[in-house]
Amino acid sequence: MPCVSGSMTSIHEIRSLTGRVYLIEADQDVIAVDALTPSHRRRVLSSVENTLSRTGKKLELILLTHSHIDHFSGALEMKRLFGAPVAIHELDVQWLRQGLNSPLYSRNLPEAALKLLVSRMKAEPVEPDIILKGDKGDLAEYGLEAKWLRTPGHTDGSISVVLPGDTAIVGDLVIGRFGFSHKPAYPFWVKDVGQLKDSIRRILDLSPRYLLSGHGGPFKAEDVRRIFLE
Repeated sequence: MPCVSGSMTSIHEIRSLTGRVYLIEADQDVIAVDALTPSHRRRVLSSVENTLSRTGKKLELILLTHSHIDHFSGALEMKRLFGAPVAIHELDVQWLRQGLNSPLYSRNLPEAALKLLVSRMKAEPVEPDIILKGDKGDLAEYGLEAKWLRTPGHTDGSISVVLPGDTAIVGDLVIGRFGFSHKPAYPFWVKDVGQLKDSIRRILDLSPRYLLSGHGGPFKAEDVRRIFLE
C-alpha cells in the first residue's frame, strides 16, 4: 500500500507470513490495527518506526481486532517500544490476559487437525490499557475519524474498523481463499456462521468499497456480498 480512505487518512499495510498489520495515518497520529507475532517483529516494528519517523507522528493506539495469538502476541513489544496503549473488546479480554487463543471452533476435518497444533500455542500475557464495551464506538479521541463495530462470529469480541470513504478493516471476519488470496472466504474457526453473516451485513450496510483482512485481500465489497449473503 498505502491505500487512501477519506481525504486526510491513509492506510499502510504491513505483510508477513502470518498475517497483516494496518497502520492508519490520520492528521496528527497513527493507529495500529493488530500486532502480529514476535517472530515477525523486525518487519512490523521497523515499518512502524519508519512511518512515525517519516511523518513525525506518534503511535496513539494499538487496536486489536480479536484475541487470537497471530493478531495480538506482538502487542506487548510494540507497546514497550512506542508507548501506545493496547485496546481490545471486553468479550475477548480474558484470552489476551492469559496469553492464549480464544476458543477455536472447527467446522471440518482440516480445521480440527490444525486445532490440535494451534490450541497449544501460548504468548506473553498482555494487560490491556483500554477495554472496549458494547457494540460500537468512536475513535475520534485517538485522532481518527472512524468507528469500531463489534463484529462477532469468528470470536465473541471481534471488532472491525470502518473509515469514512471506502474502507473497512475487518480482522478475520473474512479471509483470503487458500491459493487465491484476493478471493473472500470463511475464516478458520467460525463460532457462529449466522452471527458471522450478520456481522458482514452490518459492515456492508455502511457501503465500503473494500474490506481489508488480517489474511488476504483486499476484497471488493460486491465480491464479499456475493459469497456470503446471496
